Amino acid sequence: MARIGTKAGWTGNCVESVNSAKTITMGDSGKVFMVTHPAADDGSEGYTITLPTPSVAGPGFSCKFVVSSATCGNDADEDITFTDGTTDSIVFQFIDANSDFTSDIAIDTVIFDHTALQGDFMEWWTDGTTWYVFAASGVDGGIVVSS
Repeated sequence: MARIGTKAGWTGNCVESVNSAKTITMGDSGKVFMVTHPAADDGSEGYTITLPTPSVAGPGFSCKFVVSSATCGNDADEDITFTDGTTDSIVFQFIDANSDFTSDIAIDTVIFDHTALQGDFMEWWTDGTTWYVFAASGVDGGIVVSS
């Protein structure tokens, strides 16, 4: 078995709150990010979390995102979007409340929909070439993808 890379990181022992746009950096490897939806009644819009490209992040980079607030209501502008700014760089696997399993190998963005529930999560890791994402949601459609 060949090792393709390792990253020094927080290995889940560092938890950080995110409630607005954020760029993930190399120092964030291994962190757990508790993301909060914008408040449904304050007119806030959603935001984007930008990850480094897989080649910049390098083999072994990982992080996790967990919804830490209740749903936002019905305002589609309050989604939280995840991207690395490239196309077809994400391999995605997801299970939702209906036990529906989704898998796709050419994703551009992953989104915590405004209907996502507290505790919904995404785990991201890379081999230096591709992002791999495993996600779960307690509601049908709580996490969506686009390509």
